[in-house]
Amino acid sequence: MNQILDIKRLGYLARRDFLSGWRGIAVASGAVAGVMFLLVIIGALFNGQSSMDYTSYFSNTLIIWGSISASMAFTSLHDKTRNETYLMLPASSVEKTLVRLLSVSVATPLYIIVMLSLASIFSEAVTAIVFHTTFSPLNPFQKMIFKTLGYVIILQSVFFLGAAWFKKAHFIKTILTIILLSIAIGILSAVIFRVFFASYFEGLFTPGVLHFDMSNLMESQFPSLMNTLQVFGKVFLYGLIAPFCWVIAWLRVKETQSSDGV
Repeated sequence: MNQILDIKRLGYLARRDFLSGWRGIAVASGAVAGVMFLLVIIGALFNGQSSMDYTSYFSNTLIIWGSISASMAFTSLHDKTRNETYLMLPASSVEKTLVRLLSVSVATPLYIIVMLSLASIFSEAVTAIVFHTTFSPLNPFQKMIFKTLGYVIILQSVFFLGAAWFKKAHFIKTILTIILLSIAIGILSAVIFRVFFASYFEGLFTPGVLHFDMSNLMESQFPSLMNTLQVFGKVFLYGLIAPFCWVIAWLRVKETQSSDGV
C-alpha cells in the first residue's frame, strides 16, 4: 500500500470528516435556503413578481461560505482537545491536506450549486402556485457562475493556508494578513514607481489638470512593459497563488504532524 497517497485512505478520511461535520452543513444549508425562500416570497408579495437575483445570491453565498469553510479546514489540527486524535490517524500529511482541499475547493462549491438550484426551484414553484408568478429558478450553467467558481477557488486557497498556518482566529488573522500584505505591496510599488519612472511624468501634473487616464498613459509610454506586467499578473493570479498556498499549507500540516502538534 502506498504510504504517501492511497485512494482508499482518502475515502475513509472524507467519510470521517463528513460524519463529524454534516450537522453544521445541514444548519448552514437551512439558513441559506431559508433566507433565499424568504426573499423570494417577500419579492413576490410586494412586487407581484419574484425579483430575486439568484446569480448574485449564489456568488455571495459561495464567497462567504467557501471562505469560512476554508478557514476552518484544519481546526482539528490546532485544537488541543482534538489534535492528538487527528494527528494519530493512519494517514500521511499529503492525504490529510488533500482531503480537506478537495472538500473546500470541489465538494463545497458543487454542493452549494446543487443546494441553491434545488432551493430556487422550490421557491419559484411556491411563488408560481401562490402568487402566479413566472417560473425562473437559478440557472447553474451560466458563464458567470463558472467564472465566480474560479475566483473563489483562488480566494479559498488563501484562507486554506491561513487555516493551516494560524492556530486560532484563522479567518480574522487571514483577513488582517491580506490587508497588511496589500498595504506593503502598495507602498513597495509606489516606491519603485517613484524611483524608476518619476522622470517620465515631469510636467504632467500641472495646476488645473486634475484627471488623467493612468492606464492609457502607461501604455503610451511603456507599451512593452505594460504587456509584460499584464501577462505576469494573469499568470500570478490564475496559475501561481492557489498552488503556492496549497503547497505551503501541506508543508505546515507536515511540520505540525512531525512535531506532534507542538
